Amino acid sequence: MNAPLDFTAPDAPLYRALADRLVASMAAGALRPGERLPSVRALAAREQVSVATAVAAYRDLEARSRIEARPRSGFFVATRPVALDEPVVAPRPRRVPSVSGVNVLVMQILEAARNPDVVPLAAACPSPEFMLPIAQMRRGLNARLARDPGLALQYRMGAGYAPLQQAVARRLVDVGCVVEPHDVIVTNGCMEALMLALRATTRPGDTVAIESPAYFGLLQIMETLGLRALELPTHPRTGLSVEAFDLATRREGAVAAVVVTPNFSNPLGSLMPDGAKKALAALAQARGVAVIEDDIYGELPFGEHRPRVLKHWDRSGNVILCGSFSKVLTPGLRVGWMAPGRWRDVVAMHKFTTSVATSELNQALVAELLVSGGYDRHLRRLRAAFRESVARTSEAVERHFPAGTRITRPAGGFVLWIELPPDVDALALFWKALDAGVSFVPGALFAASGRFTHHLRLSAGQRFTPRIDDAIRTLGRLMR
Repeated sequence: MNAPLDFTAPDAPLYRALADRLVASMAAGALRPGERLPSVRALAAREQVSVATAVAAYRDLEARSRIEARPRSGFFVATRPVALDEPVVAPRPRRVPSVSGVNVLVMQILEAARNPDVVPLAAACPSPEFMLPIAQMRRGLNARLARDPGLALQYRMGAGYAPLQQAVARRLVDVGCVVEPHDVIVTNGCMEALMLALRATTRPGDTVAIESPAYFGLLQIMETLGLRALELPTHPRTGLSVEAFDLATRREGAVAAVVVTPNFSNPLGSLMPDGAKKALAALAQARGVAVIEDDIYGELPFGEHRPRVLKHWDRSGNVILCGSFSKVLTPGLRVGWMAPGRWRDVVAMHKFTTSVATSELNQALVAELLVSGGYDRHLRRLRAAFRESVARTSEAVERHFPAGTRITRPAGGFVLWIELPPDVDALALFWKALDAGVSFVPGALFAASGRFTHHLRLSAGQRFTPRIDDAIRTLGRLMR
């Protein structure tokens, strides 16, 4: 029988000396931010001290904010807060909507960055090592095929595979959103969901309010549909300005729709407070402006609790909620979904004329993973991995980038938005970096108006390694 733990206070110099040795290991880089520390018993055995001394050393390090305890996980080296300032927010919305012209440039840059020898800091795609293991996906697919062997032979027209619709509707209950399974439409990723939502709520020439900066894929969709973008100020931590939206929509018909990512936006990683979500939903409903909510990063908070979606405060079906499993399972499945509210039938028709159906085999796999119980365990591991990767990438930017650099402090997701000194041309830097074997996304791609020329986005969707550190060092050197 194990002896009970003795938590009586040990001799102070001994536990402090142990804590100081651990701090020295952190300073030397032997213990990295986010790295898991030995258990109390393992530390005591390794250092040949009592369990009480090891406990006191960890408590001392916690008090100094050098380590953090995570429930059911143990002790981890704390991620040191980045000292750099946050990027500057535009004080007011742009007066004239812009027609996006980023399509050609986006395709050029994404094609150039596909070289496997290039360090991938551009695409916001999780590294394969972070995705659900192939063995687990194979077991899930086999289990579903055993119950429904026809999945591999045909597709069924309609809004989606019924078990997946039910599973999505069930998960939405956890974020305060009641949606009938029939009202969930399954799509080919979140991009198709956004395209269908805009087709249902706008006509060519309409103005759509967007965050600034905004995901360049959204700008590509708007350019394809002939829509004009009204860029609204967006705070790096609290998201889109409700006050700016109020100002922009006072004239009836001035704005047809607003596209917003309240939970961990791309590229800022911002999180709108619940009060702002509620206010935006109410104001948009009163002004007759459709809300298209992109929640693709909503499952990836750095904290314990997944934030509510804006649609929770929707009282009339005015919010079209869009999501995807690309960022949490694997991008290759291309399974997204949407809850179109009062536009359900229109969206269903556009879905059929756009792509007829989403692969039912892939839908069945996702449905099996959602109901099997392994999905949430995978999410917990993924959130911890992204939190560590974002923290270590931020710290590397602070070490290697020039004075005057500003960086976001995202509350979830895995992208970082960086404001460079004003004399740095991010697009010119991109081509130089590509020649040096490093990719990122220049900031100009995130605005229809051509702003953010000295900004860039880095992806932290892979485990931080010396190769990533060297790539960030290379970017800093090229700027100088």
